[in-house]
Amino acid sequence: MSARRPVPAAPGGTMSMRSRFARRSLFTGAGALLAGTVLAACSEPAPPPAVPSGPSLAAPTPVAGAAQLGPVIEEISAAITAADAAKDAGLLAPRIVGTAVDQRTRTYEIIGTFGDWAAQLASFPGTAADVVITSTSTEFPRSAIALVPDAGPSGVPFFVPLQQADATSPYTTWGWAQQAVGIDMPTVPADAVGTEPVALDAADLSLSPADALALYAKVLASGDASDPEDLLAANPFQTETHAQIQEERTALNAGVERDQAATIHEAYSVKDGDFIGLRTEDGGAVVMATYTSKRTVTIKDGAKVSYSEENVYTALAGTKTFTKTYVRDYSTVVGLYIPPADSDAQIQPIAATRTLLGASGS
Repeated sequence: MSARRPVPAAPGGTMSMRSRFARRSLFTGAGALLAGTVLAACSEPAPPPAVPSGPSLAAPTPVAGAAQLGPVIEEISAAITAADAAKDAGLLAPRIVGTAVDQRTRTYEIIGTFGDWAAQLASFPGTAADVVITSTSTEFPRSAIALVPDAGPSGVPFFVPLQQADATSPYTTWGWAQQAVGIDMPTVPADAVGTEPVALDAADLSLSPADALALYAKVLASGDASDPEDLLAANPFQTETHAQIQEERTALNAGVERDQAATIHEAYSVKDGDFIGLRTEDGGAVVMATYTSKRTVTIKDGAKVSYSEENVYTALAGTKTFTKTYVRDYSTVVGLYIPPADSDAQIQPIAATRTLLGASGS
């Protein structure tokens, strides 16, 4: 299950990829708005002046740019800071909703069982965006993605999806994913120009977002054999996750034949409702979504496995010794770049942040 083209793991092996900046940050292309021209007739008396309506535009403009979304980012970061200090997910409202609230709620509960887990709160989106990708759609929900520096010490920014459900609702976020280290980022239109939203079933890409997310889930679960056409590029989250599983698998079966004592497998599924997609300058798309996953250790009949030290997982499970199963549950927000349909480029995972939800076993 090793990755096809290994990417060096960040120091410490963190899955949030915190070691250094990527080779090239997401950046905006040069765009321009073209104003239409109105020619006035001069042979007839001038009519009464009309109410000014501004120039006609040759292209749609974004409904919210960096200036409008800047305060939203500030409020999101401030809400996370306040909620983390109080260990109270209720303080995340109204800007933070859904998956992000569920993740933070569970993290606070885990800290109550295993205090050292509080270190997981150190990295989250800061107060200002480096790049904002904005939608030109006038229909709802309206969408944007902001690239926001880490409020913590890593320096590695987060992709933050922003959505407005209707005209009377605030922009909110359901999660964030930290930019992958060592991966080139796609070029996106400047926020003053904006771009079009991309649907989950968009057919003008190398794979629809739904199919690309399903493929990535399969590769994360079962390795490169799940991608026989080599559509998916190597990425740090896959590399590090598979390395962790292989290391644990080897330890579980130390001194016996392969998988004789226990097997380990992690299955992923795409969470309904968590999706955002925006067009890149080359006609591809940046998409974000959430996976839920279960990493299951299955103990063979008559075998027993023990973990030598208590950690957050065994603390939650209530035991270090297992004779049947040992399960860890996760929620992971991911970002992918999907090339246009006529491109030979691979689908590139560009961001991931994993959150532990719980552990159990017997």
